[in-house]
Amino acid sequence: MSVRSLMAVACGAAAALALGVSPASAAPAAPAASCDGALVLWDNVSYNGTHICFSSWESESDLGKIAALPSGSMQDKTSSVQNYTDSAFCLYVDNNYSGDRFTIAAHTSIVDMRNPNPYWNDKISSLRPGSC
Repeated sequence: MSVRSLMAVACGAAAALALGVSPASAAPAAPAASCDGALVLWDNVSYNGTHICFSSWESESDLGKIAALPSGSMQDKTSSVQNYTDSAFCLYVDNNYSGDRFTIAAHTSIVDMRNPNPYWNDKISSLRPGSC
């Protein structure tokens, strides 16, 4: 993939999930310069730890192929998400765009994937632009 960046950074923002939860009133915290205009997956809640960025046109059928953490890939590691793109993204629990899924709307952030449903924490395995 053409635009990806890995770094440890700390940010803060309000959460929203496109599963019937109303979007947060505050805008997402500013991304690291390398993730400006991207979808950002974080391995810890509150936009902490290692992150990986995807441009608005990028998809990934297997996050297990991306070595992002010292302990391995970003497969089943996402604990917070920031979408700085003008597009929604569909996040899937299984590889190859399958299994349970949800849409994260454009310009939306989820500070903690455990809220409102703990099921989504550390579950994301593939993603692609567009609504589910």
